[in-house]
Amino acid sequence: MPSPRVIFEHQYREAAAEGAIYELRMRLLADKVPELRSAAYGKRLKGVEERILTHFANALSEDEKNALRLSLELRNKILHCDFSAARDRLERLGERTQRGNVKKADIRGLSGAQMAEKIASVIGESPGTFEYVADSEAGAGRVFGWLLEAGQSGDFTRAVCAFTRAAAIVGRLAML
Repeated sequence: MPSPRVIFEHQYREAAAEGAIYELRMRLLADKVPELRSAAYGKRLKGVEERILTHFANALSEDEKNALRLSLELRNKILHCDFSAARDRLERLGERTQRGNVKKADIRGLSGAQMAEKIASVIGESPGTFEYVADSEAGAGRVFGWLLEAGQSGDFTRAVCAFTRAAAIVGRLAML
């Protein structure tokens, strides 16, 4: 049985891959349109996106424009492991996110017996013995905690769906 870390790394990989496909489709679209071709190889995808949104302004609804912008931001947050901000982008995309209820407890300097006692208190949800990762401040273990939180809550799966929808919008534009 794989560990939660391995399971959620796989989910992360899927979300990152779909984000990369979204970028590829944006760049392919820009490369296809003579007026946008010079942007296709730009270092920053933001410039490609802006040119596409301007060029296809009349073919896109405001919701579609917003979806493309937020999907680019979501891609960046996923790739740079800013999972808290990625959740915010998912919510702004209309995704109904939920807390994964991943807990964080400080066990530094505790003996084995004290750790066992602390863990039992966390499992029993004793007040003051833990904080939810989704509610915690930046600090040690934040990336790992948020990897677990994003995986447990389904954020990576939601990101895959968001990127797939955004890529479909780009695909429709490519057919115009």
